Amino acid sequence: MSRLHWIDLLTAGRLAIAARPRAEDWLADDTAVWAGEGIAIVVSLLEPAEVHDLGLQREAALCESRGMAFVSFPIPDRGLPERRSAALQLAQDLAARLTEGADVLIHCRAGIGRSAVIAACVMGRLGVDAGEALRRIAAARGVRVPDTEEQRRWVMQMAGE
Repeated sequence: MSRLHWIDLLTAGRLAIAARPRAEDWLADDTAVWAGEGIAIVVSLLEPAEVHDLGLQREAALCESRGMAFVSFPIPDRGLPERRSAALQLAQDLAARLTEGADVLIHCRAGIGRSAVIAACVMGRLGVDAGEALRRIAAARGVRVPDTEEQRRWVMQMAGE
């Protein structure tokens, strides 16, 4: 099971990042665990080729069948969102849902790079300083985040927008 890493955040809803769920037969188990944890929204940052290669084609349908909204927002591995405006809109939407009390899970392949980038952006929309957001995510994840310096710079730049 892909472990959920809960981030310290003072909102009505909770924010977690994780590595991708297990594939094929275990995918149903992992999405059931997420639903049992109270996750309302699952955000996958995997690209379509990764979804196929990892055997996760049923993730959206399984999430939705368990009452969880599923959002696909593909970002290249170790990369950045293609459109800043779309990333800002996603972050704003997720921040609003957290404020309303929804529990949100963001995952990529390993749950370190892309997930940390988007989680930090969401936290920024909630008024958390970018450096503090990355510290909290690293504390939850147990490793330095995000993967690359380019991702780190992007998070710092997004904090000003």
